[in-house]
Amino acid sequence: MASSLAGQLFRMRNIDRVITSERSQKIRASFLFDGRQAADIDMQTIFDIGCDGLGELRKMNRKFDSFASTLFSPAIKDLDRVLQTREENERLDESIRSFLFLMAPYFLTKPAGKALEWLVRRFRIQEFNARDLLAAILPYHETKAFLTMLTIITFETRDMELFGFLVTQRKARRLLDRGTLMAQCVRDRALMTFVCSSVFRACQMGFEYAGLHAFYAMIFSQYITSLASVGGTDVQFVLPFVLDGLQLDGDAQIAAYMVLGTLATRVTLSADALDKTLCAVAQRP
Repeated sequence: MASSLAGQLFRMRNIDRVITSERSQKIRASFLFDGRQAADIDMQTIFDIGCDGLGELRKMNRKFDSFASTLFSPAIKDLDRVLQTREENERLDESIRSFLFLMAPYFLTKPAGKALEWLVRRFRIQEFNARDLLAAILPYHETKAFLTMLTIITFETRDMELFGFLVTQRKARRLLDRGTLMAQCVRDRALMTFVCSSVFRACQMGFEYAGLHAFYAMIFSQYITSLASVGGTDVQFVLPFVLDGLQLDGDAQIAAYMVLGTLATRVTLSADALDKTLCAVAQRP
């Protein structure tokens, strides 16, 4: 009974969201087009654009093949997610999450833009999958493409404390420079946690790439150097992320060593912290 009621409330809440967002069809959220221009483009055309983008992405990476029968399938073209059950939406979200992290290395390419346009129109990822979308494209925070996507993202009230500073950026139509991002990370550890967790999630999903490792190494190292002083609580916060990085392979592990080197220049590790670090290093080949 409780589960059934929760499902009904979930669908009612989503229906309210779609009614509110579609009161004016003169403007539609779009990654590729002006909002008014996008309102004049029908769903079939956007679907064709998305499929064209996916086709080009498949030539770049065969891992995209599976999405031809899911997110870009004609069978799902008319799916309205606000009418789906919570369980169905969770499965959809998982598929979207996988696509976004796989797409991340290609975010600045035209094929990726085409594919994202379909996901924005059909599945409203800028609203229902805002966190995963941000997590996937944050390494590109200094690009115009990131700012364009940021202008259409809808933040939940619960996320405003974490991402509220981004609203200021988009209102001013300013690129999110590294200094601004770093200052916010220093002010709010929750943001730094989000950044690092996003990087590790991509690695664990097998969707890592060179730019992601460089982003992790640079932003974490700059975070450490930006601290006025590095005390015990700072080490307790930073070290777990470093140790997690050391458990990864290849370039991800090298990036973690770079962060560890930066930390070592700012503070002398306690015996316990040093022991944990040495153990993590010794476990790696």
